[in-house]
Amino acid sequence: MVLINLLLPCLLFLTSGPMVHAACNGHDELCSRQYSNVSFIGAHDSPFVGPLPQQNQGWSVTEQLDNGIRFLQGQTHRAPIFGTLNFCHTSCFLENAGTVRDFLTTVKTWLDANPNEVVTLLIVNGDFVPITDFENEFDGSGITNYTYTPPVSPLAINSWPTLQELITAGTRLVVFLGK
Repeated sequence: MVLINLLLPCLLFLTSGPMVHAACNGHDELCSRQYSNVSFIGAHDSPFVGPLPQQNQGWSVTEQLDNGIRFLQGQTHRAPIFGTLNFCHTSCFLENAGTVRDFLTTVKTWLDANPNEVVTLLIVNGDFVPITDFENEFDGSGITNYTYTPPVSPLAINSWPTLQELITAGTRLVVFLGK
């Protein structure tokens, strides 16, 4: 009982104080910076994991994110036979890392568990598939609500929101789709 009486003031102190601000992408100073004024550590061909030459990464996508990677890049192609939209290195015959939906589901699961992180995706549309096909994959993975949609396009470099604004709005995924 004496131990409880000694610990009670400490517990009250810990639980009754002001909310502690969580850092943005692990750093307080990034919270007030515009997205366009932050450098992100990236992984080229992030979905392609393994020891072969076309497998550029030694860590899974989740491990990459856990270790500080905040910019993921990969090339997509329409997979032969099944016609799914997959992350493939140059062609799906050379290296097929699975569906875009599975990749996005992995990123969403990580974002769910890390609410103060902003992640960027650069997706290369290797087969020039319609953007609606990507929209279906985003919706199917459940990650759409995390995506940032600029109010105008193109967005001026000084018009980007801060990391804190992206986090507060819940739009912590910035996606670029290129050819």
